[in-house]
Amino acid sequence: MKITEVEAIPVWYELTDEYHALFGSGKKAGSSVHAREEWFANIEYKENVFVRITTDEGIVGWGEAAAHPVTSETQAGIVSTVELFGRTIMGRDPFEIGAIHAALDHLFLQGNAGARSAIDIALYDIMGKAAGQPIYNLLGGAYQTTFGQLATMPRAEPRRMAEHAEALLERGYTAFEPKMTGHADSLDADADTLQAIAEVVPKASLVIGDPNQTWRTAKDTIEVFLRRFNGIPNVAIEQPVMYYDLAGLEAITRAIPQKVVADESIQNVSTMIEIASRRIADMVSFKLGKCGGFYKAVQMIRSADAVGLPVRIDWTQGSALLDTATAHLHAAVRNVGCDPGMDYQLRISDRPVKEGGAVPNAKGRVVMPDAPGLGLVVDEKLVRELSQRR
Repeated sequence: MKITEVEAIPVWYELTDEYHALFGSGKKAGSSVHAREEWFANIEYKENVFVRITTDEGIVGWGEAAAHPVTSETQAGIVSTVELFGRTIMGRDPFEIGAIHAALDHLFLQGNAGARSAIDIALYDIMGKAAGQPIYNLLGGAYQTTFGQLATMPRAEPRRMAEHAEALLERGYTAFEPKMTGHADSLDADADTLQAIAEVVPKASLVIGDPNQTWRTAKDTIEVFLRRFNGIPNVAIEQPVMYYDLAGLEAITRAIPQKVVADESIQNVSTMIEIASRRIADMVSFKLGKCGGFYKAVQMIRSADAVGLPVRIDWTQGSALLDTATAHLHAAVRNVGCDPGMDYQLRISDRPVKEGGAVPNAKGRVVMPDAPGLGLVVDEKLVRELSQRR
């Protein structure tokens, strides 16, 4: 089997109220809702790119990439990179996934993780369809095929956040990630939110504060946690310091009893190995779009497995296709830190997945598809329409 075509299809999604609440569209002047609101707030469309790969056997695989500041990629950049990568992998067998990644690494030593991920997802979709297996079986097999979800929560005043958490519990969510803004307001204001949510959810539900690096220093983080969260074990903090401050992240992990989650610090496989070998964090968070796809994400997950680090899988911002890909990765995680974030599709009004995928049941539990590949059908006609929106 050989790759015969690689197509990058830019799309523009219409946004829902859930999107605008999360990223602070229309917020009051002088207030802050999300650490990356300058990128995401008050935009007309969400810009993503679909990747369609065709083989000489007629099997088609689909992937998707998101324009995002974490990977430093714009939509136009992703399109150009996918076209370059496409020329590089043309004529190769999709099952040569390691050699394909090596060829892409030769072109760009680092970066372009979203473009790499979209190609990787499409290739795994092809491999799964060719083998008659769901993608999670190509990643070592499933440790779980049904699970709950983590809710990413927009910032609001503490009472409203607590009420929102209670409503999410009724919908079947099992873990919570409130967004925070650190020194844009105050660390105690963020702590008020964490405490309010922790007081209304079950003790088994993890509440992960996510300031996206805006708590600045290890000293500030340690002071707040020791002062505010004594005896509250189900609160955690994700990446409070800058991604390059591994020493600071390690100091926080050593100083507080609650879990410390590494996210932006995980830049590639080698940084993951360093975090794992030094136990710099208590948990690690992976996104397909940040890891560069399934192939490298699994390498990072196995590094965490080797030292007993729990793993949390989080969304890459996109349609039900990316949420389903996220679910496939979570299904293959042995040491689960909490249920995955995989409901980004609620932030866009368009539905480019026509049928199938990882879909929550009536109780809010996600049920993995057992169909080959991603286990879904893309509405190609709609994707083409979305590509003409701008």
